[in-house]
Amino acid sequence: MTTSLLKRVVESISPDKRKFVKRQGEFAAKIDELLEQTGMTQRELAEKLGKQESYVSKILAGWSNPTLKTIVEFEVALGKDIIDFNLESTARQVGSVSSFQRVKTTMPFG
Repeated sequence: MTTSLLKRVVESISPDKRKFVKRQGEFAAKIDELLEQTGMTQRELAEKLGKQESYVSKILAGWSNPTLKTIVEFEVALGKDIIDFNLESTARQVGSVSSFQRVKTTMPFG
């Protein structure tokens, strides 16, 4: 049986690239969901970020790779977390204090 060209192309994509594209889509979907929940438009989000609407549009379309700093800016502007690292449950699963908690208690702002 012959493998279709599309299937061969998809199989040739590296796992990290595949996961990156998946996460990029999830990020855009989450922001879209939060915009809907808050009743905010892309233009209003851009204004809160102090950015052009085209900047927000590029990120949501997957044409720009947001940094962690950018993601946090989006979270602050939307008033909701976009990424949940779920560190508390990870620490419980391991059964010890997480390294995040150790660092947090030693930081002056912790």
